[in-house]
Amino acid sequence: MTESKKTGTRPTVQHNINPQGQGMTTSAGLRPVIDRPLKREQIEFTPELRAELYEKLTEGLKQLRLTASGKQKDQLIESLAFLSEWNAVINLTAIRDPHDMLVQHILDSLSVLYCIPPESTTLLDVGSGGGFPALPIAVMRPDLEVVSVDSVRKKTDYVNKAAEHLKLGNLTAVHTRVEDHLPTYDVVISRAYASLKDFVVSAGDCVVPEEDGLMLAMKGKSPDDEISELAGTGWVVDRKRALTVPFLEAERCLLWLERDQ
Repeated sequence: MTESKKTGTRPTVQHNINPQGQGMTTSAGLRPVIDRPLKREQIEFTPELRAELYEKLTEGLKQLRLTASGKQKDQLIESLAFLSEWNAVINLTAIRDPHDMLVQHILDSLSVLYCIPPESTTLLDVGSGGGFPALPIAVMRPDLEVVSVDSVRKKTDYVNKAAEHLKLGNLTAVHTRVEDHLPTYDVVISRAYASLKDFVVSAGDCVVPEEDGLMLAMKGKSPDDEISELAGTGWVVDRKRALTVPFLEAERCLLWLERDQ
């Protein structure tokens, strides 16, 4: 008899309908500013630029010791073209250079991929913004149901639009405050979302109750002062590790947060 695998729970989302159930289709019913981006200060993703980014992505993945199919690489590059297009009108990121986007959004997000347990089946990205790290993780882990939560509606609208464009059936964005989000997940992750204390207080209830439920916090420099503020929250830092992001000299680290036993 095969041992059952622990799974988290996630929202029931009807395809092509926004998760809030307000009847806005992701293909045509978003607000006009979201549905028809203006061609303003948009960088053209020429075949030459795409080839440069593809080569840089391939080298970055090699440095991260990650294996990706041609389809996955194409999806990651196309996600940058899509982000650049929409960023021209709804300002999703201050990073506009495609090479910088590749490093600081795609490769930075994927630097934590090895830390997500292979047996995990659900992941919540808190304060996902333009979809990082949720979108790159969803591309590289098609077996993982990824949900991103953000309190800014235009950002969740965008992530749902990007998921549709890239044909990512395992990625959904929900417009809500994480404190009001009821489902639970095997892994809850954040990328420069808030202090560690605010992260566990606001999102701790989204982690499955099993003792191996995990919170991952992506940070810049080691937040020693934030670690000390965790006392009394019911969560502790189990591990801390420096992250090396290809082509990036800035400091990055990852913290594993587990319930205080």
